[in-house]
Amino acid sequence: MTFGYRGAAVTEAPHGAAAATSQLSPRSIFDCEDAYRTPTREDYERLLASGMVVLDTNVLLNLYRSNERTRRDTFSVLSKIQENLWVPHQVLSEFWRNRDLPSVRGHHRTKAKDACAALDKAQRALSDALDRWLKEVHLSNDKGVKEQIDSNKEGVGNILTNLKSLIQAQADKDALKETLTTQSDPVLTKLDGLLRGRIGEPFPEATLAAALQEAKKRSDKRIPPGHEDFKDKPVDQAAGDYLLWAQLLDEAERRRSDVLLVTGDVKVDWWIPGTHQVPPRPRTELITELRNRAAVQLYMLTPSQLLTQANEIFNLRVDERSVSDLATAEITQGDPRKYSRTIELMLRQQFPEVQILSLEEQLDRSAPTPIPDLTFLHPNCKIGIEVKTTQRYVGARHLQYVEEMIDTHGLQAVIVVSNTHLSPAATRHLEYVGRESSAWVAGVRIDEEYVTESEGQAVLKYAIKDALSACAVSRGSR
Repeated sequence: MTFGYRGAAVTEAPHGAAAATSQLSPRSIFDCEDAYRTPTREDYERLLASGMVVLDTNVLLNLYRSNERTRRDTFSVLSKIQENLWVPHQVLSEFWRNRDLPSVRGHHRTKAKDACAALDKAQRALSDALDRWLKEVHLSNDKGVKEQIDSNKEGVGNILTNLKSLIQAQADKDALKETLTTQSDPVLTKLDGLLRGRIGEPFPEATLAAALQEAKKRSDKRIPPGHEDFKDKPVDQAAGDYLLWAQLLDEAERRRSDVLLVTGDVKVDWWIPGTHQVPPRPRTELITELRNRAAVQLYMLTPSQLLTQANEIFNLRVDERSVSDLATAEITQGDPRKYSRTIELMLRQQFPEVQILSLEEQLDRSAPTPIPDLTFLHPNCKIGIEVKTTQRYVGARHLQYVEEMIDTHGLQAVIVVSNTHLSPAATRHLEYVGRESSAWVAGVRIDEEYVTESEGQAVLKYAIKDALSACAVSRGSR
């Protein structure tokens, strides 16, 4: 007869006191899959000196998005730990796939253009509001009032012109002007020197095909990482996080060294969210999978945290503003569902009598995909609410699954709530879906800055009421 402990067999002990002593389990308070230890400075010193430091795609792409100072400090840290750097081949593929996007290589000029366009829009809105006021109160021909209005308009115009000049000058300073060719791109030149010989091999074709299937199976079971991406991305793109993870597992098993993953992706399928008192930490499932596979420990840091730890350990004199800049970017993208959760909260406050199912609640009920971000269960109308947050606009490709979602869940109405405008193609697609499915379909835009304001709440409330009215009309026509 044997007793098992972590797969090791021991013979049955004799009876009595000796038996009791020999049968005491060596298990400690930390010998539990849900247990965790807070990393110490000594842990990070060891990892940066001899661990496997894995860089995610966003760490590399952010070198284009960062300003000159932050870029310099990031390269300083990466150079210091160069000997321990390793990049999965999946990261390399994603880097080249995204490098030429306006939001990456042209980040500073794109953002400057957006900011200047917003200022121009504000100037036009101000001018239109004043002209309308003059007309409505019958002062259009009052020379004295009109002269004061025109004078102040000119003053505001001068201020906005100065601001646009400041924005453009800063963009010119921070943008990398030599990125037109790969030979002159300073980021590529430095990364090539840093990472040459430190990049993993791609999966063979058969292995890749099997990994893509495994990624889909894991996403269906909500096994991290990457399951959040399968909701609105094609499989080959949605599987990116899992492919990175699978390649990391292989390399960690080969090296048998602890892993420090540096990533700006702070979604819940990588991290257990923290609180004001408790910092975020890697998902327990990831820690367990790596330990079972390679018998090593997983640690994770964001880029800003890496700069902080390396600065303290190596005394690199990293500028605090660089850390702050990276941390701000991480907070901005830190909860990709923050906008969605705000929309959910608004609905629950405005319609307390209606049952509203969150995405998590629907997944817990094993709802088939594609699943609405929110399902509004009014007694007379089942409304699916899709929440989209994008950098520029919501395109038709973001909404390809809506018709299938309507059929799968028997939705009578769908409202697409977005922080940016719908493209003409997206609008036409929703109109087509409405005709083909007989469901009432609409899109509403609520800018993130107004999502908690009364204007945003009113837009959402009226959209729901329009959907309920449409459902009532549909029932009455049957």
